[in-house]
Amino acid sequence: MNESEDRDPETRSRWLTPLIFGLAVFLGLWVTVAPDAASGRWVQIACGVIAVSGVMVASRLPILAVVVTASATSFAWLTGVTADPFVLTGFAVFRLAEMRGGRRFPWWMFTGAFVVVVASAIFSVEDTEGRARGMLLTALVLSVAWVLGVRTREVRREAAARSRAEERLRLARDVHDVLSHSLGTIGVRAGVAAHVTTLDADGLRETLRGIENDARSSLSELSTLLRRERSDLEADAVLSSPLSSALAGIARTAEKTGLSVHLDVGDDIDALPADVRTTLLRIVQEAVTNVVRHASASCVAVGLRVSSDAVTIDVADDGRGARGEISPGNGLTGVRERAVLLGGRADFTSSTSGFTVSATVPLRRGSAGVRG
Repeated sequence: MNESEDRDPETRSRWLTPLIFGLAVFLGLWVTVAPDAASGRWVQIACGVIAVSGVMVASRLPILAVVVTASATSFAWLTGVTADPFVLTGFAVFRLAEMRGGRRFPWWMFTGAFVVVVASAIFSVEDTEGRARGMLLTALVLSVAWVLGVRTREVRREAAARSRAEERLRLARDVHDVLSHSLGTIGVRAGVAAHVTTLDADGLRETLRGIENDARSSLSELSTLLRRERSDLEADAVLSSPLSSALAGIARTAEKTGLSVHLDVGDDIDALPADVRTTLLRIVQEAVTNVVRHASASCVAVGLRVSSDAVTIDVADDGRGARGEISPGNGLTGVRERAVLLGGRADFTSSTSGFTVSATVPLRRGSAGVRG
C-alpha cells in the first residue's frame, strides 16, 4: 500500500464528516422552516448550500469557513428562512480555535451575532421573543465551540509534549545502556592492564585489542540506534544476531574483566517477540554492567526462564550488595522502565551475599513492538 492510499481514509474523513454534519443541520434547522414566499425556498436552499460548503472547507481554511457560514446564516436569518442558531458557524469556529485559537475569547463573534439578530428583529417585528432566544442560543453555541476548540488544541499540544518527552527519555535510556556497558568494561579492563605489573607485551596487546573490539562494537550499536531513530527501523534492528548469541557476547565481555559468568538460558528465547527480545537484552546488559562496575563480585549468574505467558530474568552476583536502602540510579531505573513498558515489573534485592536484579516480562503475541 503506497502513501497516497494510506492517506485516503483521512482525506475522506476530512470532507465526509463535515458534509454529513452540515446536511444534518440543514435538514433539521433550515428545511423545516417554511419561507413566507415561494421564492424564499430557493433563497433558503442557496444559503444552505453556501453554509454547508463553508463547513466542508473548515479543516483547511477555517477563517474563510467562519466568514462564509456566518454570512450565509446571517442572510438567512434576515430573510427568515432558517432557525439555525449559527450551529454551522460554530463548527467552523471550533476548527478555527482548534488550529489557531488562544485563551482570549474573540468577542467580535458575539458582536456580529448580536448585530444580525437585532437587524432581523428590526426588519421583521414578528416573533421578537423568539429571535431574542435565538441570540442567546447563538452566543452559547459560539462560546462552546470556541472553548472546545481551544481545549482540543491544548490537549493535542500536551500530548505532543508528552510524546517528545517520552521519546527523549527512551533515547537517553538506549544511549545510556549502550555506552555504560562498553565504557564500564573498557574502564575495568584498562584499569587491570594499568595495575597488573606482570602483564607482558603480548598480554597488553591482547587487552588493547579487546578494548578496541568493545569500542568498535559499541560504536556500531550506537550507529544502528541512531539510524533507527532517523528511519524508524523495527525494534529488533539493534539485534544483528540471535538473542542467545548477544547474551553470550555480554558474558564473554564481562569475563574479560575477570568476572565468572554463569549463563542459563534456553534456545527458545530466540523465538520470542522482537520487543521482548530487545527488552531482555537491555535488562541483562545493564545488570551485568552494574556488577562489573560496582559489585566487586567474582561471579554472576544470569538466568532466563520462558513460560507460556511470561519471561523471568534473574541476574545475581556474589558481591558486596547495596549499602543500606537500595536507591536505583539511571541504570536500574531504566531496567524498571523497560519492564513496565511491556506490562511487566522489575525488583531489586540486596543482602550480604550479593545483589539480585529480577524482572518479569509478559508475552503478548502479536503485539506491536516497543522499541528498546
